[in-house]
Amino acid sequence: MSVGWGNWDVRVYAAEAWVSLAPRFAAEQPMIVDRLEAILDDPVPAVRLQAAQNLQVLCVAAPDRMWAMGERIAMQEPEAQILVSYLNHAMRCFCHSDPERCEAVLSIVKERLDGDHAGCDFLQQSLGGWTAQLFVGQGRALTRTWLGEWAADAERHGDLLNSFASSLRGTFFLRYGPEAEAETCAMCDRAQEGLALILTQATAISGAAYSVLASDAAEADKQAARKQYRAAENVIRHAMNQLYFGSGSCAGNREREPGLPDAAAMARFLTDYANILALLASSREPATLHHLIELYEFLIPGDPVSVFDAVYAILLGRGEEEGYHYESLGNTAVVRIVQRYIADYRGIFEDEVRRARLVAILQLFSEVGWTDALKLLYDLPDLLR
Repeated sequence: MSVGWGNWDVRVYAAEAWVSLAPRFAAEQPMIVDRLEAILDDPVPAVRLQAAQNLQVLCVAAPDRMWAMGERIAMQEPEAQILVSYLNHAMRCFCHSDPERCEAVLSIVKERLDGDHAGCDFLQQSLGGWTAQLFVGQGRALTRTWLGEWAADAERHGDLLNSFASSLRGTFFLRYGPEAEAETCAMCDRAQEGLALILTQATAISGAAYSVLASDAAEADKQAARKQYRAAENVIRHAMNQLYFGSGSCAGNREREPGLPDAAAMARFLTDYANILALLASSREPATLHHLIELYEFLIPGDPVSVFDAVYAILLGRGEEEGYHYESLGNTAVVRIVQRYIADYRGIFEDEVRRARLVAILQLFSEVGWTDALKLLYDLPDLLR
């Protein structure tokens, strides 16, 4: 059923009028509170929406009734859009002042998510944002527990996990700012903890599903594994994108995102996020690996040696297994990285092992026909002199 309305839907405007009266007169006129509660029972969704998304107007006149109405919306409202509007607008006002009451409402919503609303994208996105707010932003333990439960089922809760990560794109890098405070760093720590939790679970799900797909399992089992694999890899790719765009790796985001402002911050990020970067490198999806390669390219000034070794491990490991060297974007990125190393960090190839790895990278791409990689390979002895 639609929650939209037009000029002739006068009952919607009547509901808006009752909402407008509440902040000024509800304390002296309890009937206004009664009317708003009655509106929540209206058969027309657009009418119910006016009260649900503005329920915070009762916070002074009738706070207990306001929360009771909120729990009623969470428990009984059949329209997911109305429930989400309440969560994202009316209840959001109290995330700092009354987090316990917010968690009580969210607990009801979580039970519904595990039931008939499991497929509602908007509801999952709202819960993902709330988890980021309460766990990462405020250090609430309950939502941290919920996140662990949701991360164990990427197929069912992928939208929620992606919403959680999207909400924290800038938070992942707060500790690298020039004037990062203790609480800011604590938020960054919790964001990193949440991302590691999601990626650990998603990587395990993806690996288990891939094993089934590569086995002689029954077709029904393979179909189920295929869904699990796609869901888990989608979560992994989405997490990768948050680091890619948030760090400043993408040229268009370097001014708008907090990112990593200098080589010292990059070096620290490489150390802090080593486990997460390793989890991302285990992905079997070329799109994920490509953004990871480009992220490492951006991080070269932080630690040229460790970045080169990490890129080599990806290209000659999972990248080769999954055919990343056949991708034109992959060839372009690798040639660009090699040219940069030769121009700015040639000295690291005085080590014979590292020089052999450079040759192996160029051979991998030149053997499938990329002419610019082949030219670099033939010119390499002169370039390294």
